[in-house]
Amino acid sequence: MSSPNKQNTEYAGEPGCKTLEEIHKAFRHFWDPTGYWECKAQGQRAKLKRCPQSQLFSGSKGKCVHYTEWEWSEPEDPPSKP
Repeated sequence: MSSPNKQNTEYAGEPGCKTLEEIHKAFRHFWDPTGYWECKAQGQRAKLKRCPQSQLFSGSKGKCVHYTEWEWSEPEDPPSKP
């Protein structure tokens, strides 16, 4: 049995798109800095998007930035999960 404090290492940060605060907002992919999740509509599955070449997704800025400006930050769970 897994510990309640143990993070699911397979979870990639995909939002559930269940709340209004998730709509039209980008969420960091936990394991791939070139990717991010986007909710287009409440109740629909999030889409995995990619940053343009030479850019990485900044969770703190909520957008893709040039790789020289990118800094690692601790992943944060979205308001809901699938």
